[in-house]
Amino acid sequence: MPPKQQLDKAAWQWAETVNPEDIDHDHVEIAYRLNLKKCKPQACKRNCKGNPHCLNCIGERVWFGEIDESSWHDIEDPNAERREDGMFVGLKNLGATCYVNTFLQLWFHNKSVRQALYKYRENGLDMSSVTEETWSPSSIAGHLQLLFALLEHSERQFLDPKVFIEHLGLDAGLQQDAQEFSKLFLNLLEESLSQQLEPSVRFVIQNQFCGEYAYVTTCSQCGNSSQCPSKFYELDLSIRGHKTLEDSLKDFLKEEKLEGDNQYMCSVCSRKQNAIRSIQLQDLPPVLNLQLLRFVFDKKTGHKKKLNSFIQFPEVLDMSKFIVKKPRIVRENEMEIIDIDPDDDEMDSNAIYSLTAVLIHRGPTAYSGHYIAHIKDMDSRTWYKYNDEEIEKMKGSNLHLGTEDDPQEGQGKQKGRIPKGSHGSKNAYMLVYTRQKEVENNSYSKEDSIVSRSLIPQHVKDYVDSDNEKFEMWVAEMMLMRDRNIETGKEQQELTKEIYLRLLVEDIPHSQMEWIGLKWLNMWLEEPSKAPMIDNKVFLCHHGKVDPHCAVKLKCVNSAGASKLFSQYGGGPRLSVVDSLCHTCVKQHCNMIRLKIKMVDDEKYISASMKINNVQTNGPSYWVGKASLRSWKKLAMERLDGTRQDKVSNCHEATGKEDVKEEQTVSPKHNMENTDLVNKETQRLSNCSTEEATCSRNQNGTVKEDEEEEEGPDLKFNFDVLCDHDKLDPDLSCRKLVPDHVWGRLRQYFPDCPEFSQSTPSCDLCNKMNKKEQESKEMNKLLATQQKSALNELFADKKRPVALSSPQEVNVVSAAFVGEWRNFIREPLKREPVREVLNSTLLCKHLKYLYPPANSHPDLIDHGGKVVYVWPREWDVIAQSFAVDYEISIVKTQDEDGTVMVFTLPEVCRECVDDRMEKEEQARYEFKDAIMYIRKVPKDQKLVNTTDMEKEEDPDFIQQNANKSRTSFEEPPEKFMKLADGTRRKSQRHRKSRGEKELKVSSTDTLKELKLQIMKLFSVPPFDQNLTVSGVSLNDDTATLGSLMLSPGSVIMLQADEPVEDPMVLQDLIQVSSGPEAGFKGTGLLGH
Repeated sequence: MPPKQQLDKAAWQWAETVNPEDIDHDHVEIAYRLNLKKCKPQACKRNCKGNPHCLNCIGERVWFGEIDESSWHDIEDPNAERREDGMFVGLKNLGATCYVNTFLQLWFHNKSVRQALYKYRENGLDMSSVTEETWSPSSIAGHLQLLFALLEHSERQFLDPKVFIEHLGLDAGLQQDAQEFSKLFLNLLEESLSQQLEPSVRFVIQNQFCGEYAYVTTCSQCGNSSQCPSKFYELDLSIRGHKTLEDSLKDFLKEEKLEGDNQYMCSVCSRKQNAIRSIQLQDLPPVLNLQLLRFVFDKKTGHKKKLNSFIQFPEVLDMSKFIVKKPRIVRENEMEIIDIDPDDDEMDSNAIYSLTAVLIHRGPTAYSGHYIAHIKDMDSRTWYKYNDEEIEKMKGSNLHLGTEDDPQEGQGKQKGRIPKGSHGSKNAYMLVYTRQKEVENNSYSKEDSIVSRSLIPQHVKDYVDSDNEKFEMWVAEMMLMRDRNIETGKEQQELTKEIYLRLLVEDIPHSQMEWIGLKWLNMWLEEPSKAPMIDNKVFLCHHGKVDPHCAVKLKCVNSAGASKLFSQYGGGPRLSVVDSLCHTCVKQHCNMIRLKIKMVDDEKYISASMKINNVQTNGPSYWVGKASLRSWKKLAMERLDGTRQDKVSNCHEATGKEDVKEEQTVSPKHNMENTDLVNKETQRLSNCSTEEATCSRNQNGTVKEDEEEEEGPDLKFNFDVLCDHDKLDPDLSCRKLVPDHVWGRLRQYFPDCPEFSQSTPSCDLCNKMNKKEQESKEMNKLLATQQKSALNELFADKKRPVALSSPQEVNVVSAAFVGEWRNFIREPLKREPVREVLNSTLLCKHLKYLYPPANSHPDLIDHGGKVVYVWPREWDVIAQSFAVDYEISIVKTQDEDGTVMVFTLPEVCRECVDDRMEKEEQARYEFKDAIMYIRKVPKDQKLVNTTDMEKEEDPDFIQQNANKSRTSFEEPPEKFMKLADGTRRKSQRHRKSRGEKELKVSSTDTLKELKLQIMKLFSVPPFDQNLTVSGVSLNDDTATLGSLMLSPGSVIMLQADEPVEDPMVLQDLIQVSSGPEAGFKGTGLLGH
């Protein structure tokens, strides 16, 4: 089959030689491509899009091949959620509950805690009435008992702790402080177990986690010591400035000197003395919880921040050097002796601990990230990584924290930094060490599992068994659903194959065929169950039949197969191939093709005629708009295509963007043999027209400003020569004379266009208006010349009054009047002259003056550009040339005794002046989307006045003054503006310095919001920003910029304490609420 472009060309090539009146049925079939050979099934490697008889490669091949069963359903294997043999059960993350999951897994792996909870019995529970359907735990210990039972005996890969989280009253979407959760939960659990009769249950938390230390204070004078014993469940160790766990422990136990105001009241000396205070570890628990204080409170921001300090910790921890041995009583020779320094091997062995868990927080800040746990299984001596639902068994018997935490697992220089038998992490926030004796005795055999299960209350075991039955039923249901979907899919495959085979048209005549859109066939074969109704309306022409230009988007199918499709999917109308061919559309398009061929000849003729450019004065000629002459072919094409434009658009919308591209190839200008000729001639004529228009502009001067608009989509041929009165426009720059033989050819395409011969007079009304307008412009020009001559110094802003001498008088005019008047003087032909001076804007409601002179030299100030001072001689000219509503003057006199007085006429209204200044001051600090400048400076640089820093840091300033010796800084000349007396003042335009950036802010923004914007620009967190303006620090984060008296254009100096470059830190800080942290307030952990 030839390429589609050739098929498109052949479909209309006959139209070049056939008159529309001579079109027969064969020509119509060729236009609809019904003359093309029918493609045999599976004979094409791709679909012949230009052939309506080709039904190959439209999506049918997948249905005739082997289809994977997984494609019939979207149900994953439910057995993938089954617990693997030898693996533990995970916990689902409900949003931000990963910190809870890590501790639940940690406590579950403590055999003593788990068995104690299995022995727990809820008070007041009537066992005779308990059923699996109605029972639910009522206490925190009961919920934990059920959760542990499920973690040990469930068949699921992971559990949903939703009920447990809801019982605690935790917000599943809010990440909380994990260390605080641990403390509060253990305290709550201990309280819940305190009512149990069984001692091993009641005291399990104390027996496992509780140790004892004492605050020991020793008098430096007498050596007397006092102790204050205290129990602990975990040790809070600072990691700031420490590299190893041993350093943190030493810092925890270090001695503190009590001196000065902090002296110790010694009971022996009976007075305050210098003393030494320290913490002494006296008794350690079997499980030693070491909290690494990785999350610290920042006083500046009121929020926690994370310390990413690296800490090294051993696998085996010897605490004997940190614990203080208690004196003991021994019997020797029937005497009791107090041994103050016992050397007990058993005591030393009890101080040897093995690492059994590492809790990790991965994330840059305290308000985001993820919690995971590495826990050692006591039975297999294997480490497991607990990541919510996912549990990973570590290879071998060693701990692997991953390259993110453990440098030993990295590459390059970091490898080998940590000695053997130790680990390191920048994310570990809790270490759990278990006494080695406990580790050795804490194995968990199958017999222990049976004993452990026997400890669980029967109703809890029934609940676990029921949950496992529900899981098995769910697995069976999912498998059944998968099988049904597969069976349905195979049936769909057979049905689709059957219908497709019925659509084939290899051996049937056109009378037994129908049209169906190719795009719909593609959708049907892609997914039969989601195919829409068949919509053939979009392919119809105005005559209710198939548009020949849409035939390329249709396929001929067997009517028998079409009936099956319409019965299943509905829609319509059904289009019989023979009865739906539109002879009228084919004739119209044939006529269009022939007209376009003629247009090519006319285009050449007109172009050649206009090149001669010698319209005979004695022969008839006509006026044509220049825009129309440049675009006549385009306008003619739009006129010819107008009858089918809407229909083609609908066809394109129905068949997609790709169809539009293909439809363009169907256009007759691509079908004709002289396609290249048409395109080249069109381009050439366009270029010639452009050159001609350029020449016309050069000859006639500036063309009308709206000429480009006239060539827009609303341009109609020769309507651009019409004036507003629908007559010939007097403007010669918009029109051109053409010979009558050229006009005759153009007229054939636009029979209804306006026609003006060379002798047609232009619009009389427009001529009169133009004449009047020209006279008015000449008068304005003369007036501007006269006023400029009379008030030249005022126009040039030279020799303006700046300070009054005695005696002297000046007049005041509104600056708005002067600005408007100067604009008229500059452009008298474009602007109207100024007729009046409105000085009322300078007066208050009492008709008194609002802008008094200053009390210092110079006393004549412009009040922010509101007033302009003029000399009396200038005022006389103004009073004669303009209508003045109020005369305002300022007079300075001196009495005989030398007293100087300055007064205004009219007098100053002090009350209104104060009110005006107050409003202006308020308006200065009320703004929206104004620009401020942030300049970052080194931390150790002394902050000085912003103006001085601009001088010092401005590269232009430095360059200009590099070779000059000055005693003080001066601004370069171009940075100043001339004042009236010849002096200069500095320009108000801000010059940005290196490292300075702009911000758009509003007066209602808070300082906190400003800091967040600064953080995005400079990557400096808010709590590390020190902001100053003109040496004044900005500290109140809740204050608005307006209340801090920051105005548009302010330069804010930024000094950073600890620049942070991690983008994750900055993104998380943006999301942190500016309000105080609520913590676990309102949850069950606080007893609410």
